[in-house]
Amino acid sequence: MGNQERSTARLNYLMERYRTNTCTRAEMDELFLQMRQGDGSGLLRNLQQQWDKAREAAPADDSNWELLFQAMMNQTRDLDQLPEDGSMPLEADKVAGPLPSLTRRRSRVRRRWLIASLCFLFLLAGSGILVRLLSVPREIASRTPAVARKFKNDVQPGGNKAVLTLADGSSIVLDSANDGTLSLQGNTRVLKLANGRLAYQSAHGAADAGPVYNTISTPRGGQYQIELPDGSKVWLDASSSLRFPTAFTGKEREVQLSGEAYFEIAGSPLRPFAVSVFSHEPGKSEELQKVQVLGTQFNVMAYADENLVKTTLLEGAVKIDDAAVGPALRSINLKPGEQMQMTRDHLSRVVDDADVDAAVAWKNGYFDFNKADIQTIMRQLSRWYDVEVSFRGSGNRDKVFFGGIQRNLPLSSIFGILERSGVQFSIDGKKVVVDL
Repeated sequence: MGNQERSTARLNYLMERYRTNTCTRAEMDELFLQMRQGDGSGLLRNLQQQWDKAREAAPADDSNWELLFQAMMNQTRDLDQLPEDGSMPLEADKVAGPLPSLTRRRSRVRRRWLIASLCFLFLLAGSGILVRLLSVPREIASRTPAVARKFKNDVQPGGNKAVLTLADGSSIVLDSANDGTLSLQGNTRVLKLANGRLAYQSAHGAADAGPVYNTISTPRGGQYQIELPDGSKVWLDASSSLRFPTAFTGKEREVQLSGEAYFEIAGSPLRPFAVSVFSHEPGKSEELQKVQVLGTQFNVMAYADENLVKTTLLEGAVKIDDAAVGPALRSINLKPGEQMQMTRDHLSRVVDDADVDAAVAWKNGYFDFNKADIQTIMRQLSRWYDVEVSFRGSGNRDKVFFGGIQRNLPLSSIFGILERSGVQFSIDGKKVVVDL
């Protein structure tokens, strides 16, 4: 038997074990490693075979899931046909709605993500129930029925919402402000752009009043993008704040963060960039760590209700200083693909092969549940949908979920999918009860 045949046989074995919920943790990790490597053509063939087997045991009213699976397969195949200029073919738009223009490199990344989502159709839930958590066209996912007695109302997803606090303490609600110039801060013009973006541009001819600070804050159920005065871009997730100068005038460019944000830093070797991470309000609560960079892409997640502060590096290099002990005693250098995790007691470790896609899924419009328990999932949902969550029972607290789903779906659609694991949900206004 040749190497390719042995590899195919091993993949068949792992997928069968995964589908029937009998694989060990080591086998599961081996399968996920194969999902991250190569072009995934073997996975697609195997996945179609596994899906055919799973359909034999599917409920009679499960036709919607066949539509979901085929839509995902079509998206993945369409990405194979991208022209070299990265533009999307017409057929892909017909299948899944508009997708952003992709470079060939990014198309391969998205293809791997789609294949991974397809593989995550099978959930290690302990009960053998097939639960499919995947990225799907909204019009198909919305067909998942909501039970009226459990869902007294629905909750729509979050959107581009934020409040900008100016240097004098006045505030601007960005989601209701008109596009265009909002204010003149020092010698910098504050502009609201289309599609939930804020930009700071030098106002030529304005008097130099020295550096002043602004703060942009997203509520629960909000997100926003900002372009800093140096051209660096920041995406803020829900319930997050960023404090920054309206002009970078010193030797170091420094901003202050609480919550979660994704950064794309404009390179400037003579002026390093730093992110000071705080537990609550930037500059007015406990400082957790300081991330120092030159030009790079990274994500920081530091919500107060999460046990870990996670810094994930996509490109470039960063050095992280523990604010509790100082850089002289504890500094960690990250390489692309690594993630530093720090507890609230300032114990830290570096994950060498981090799930980068999961770390930035929110920025790309997805939830990514990578070995997540129901409590972790509900914290993410509560922030994005701005709901209050309570739990009853303890039967399913140890279940582990895998997979991804779009963040632009109503809450009932997400619950309709999650309920196939045996967990039940009810909605009453802004209150959600999870029956374990």
